[in-house]
Amino acid sequence: MEWKSFGDNISVTGNPREVRSLKLPDALGNFRRYRVTTTWDLDRYAFTRSPAVGRLAKDKEGKIGAIVMGRSSGYLKIGRFPNRQTFLFVPLNSLSQKVKNGLLKNENLDLFTEGNFLFARQRSSEF
Repeated sequence: MEWKSFGDNISVTGNPREVRSLKLPDALGNFRRYRVTTTWDLDRYAFTRSPAVGRLAKDKEGKIGAIVMGRSSGYLKIGRFPNRQTFLFVPLNSLSQKVKNGLLKNENLDLFTEGNFLFARQRSSEF
């Protein structure tokens, strides 16, 4: 895998996949599914028809999750919340099964859990 730097602490790899929803914990810690879209206008509170995109991402500790961002340099809108952001680093179990399988296809990774979150790490190539 060839990792490309994405900011100070995150590296990304792979092809982008469409992401239409994310499972995120609410205030009580229960996972809820939120719709995610791309928006280009910070003043618009309605959803757009353009889905967000996700790629595999590795943080400085070596944990591999996914980074979800707006398409074509847009902003990411999550659920009913009025905030917009450029990207969000999420664990793999926040993605739908189809998106997660598409990102992990043909990758040499070991999956592990940390609390309620699913991450991956690169498998060592020693035999």
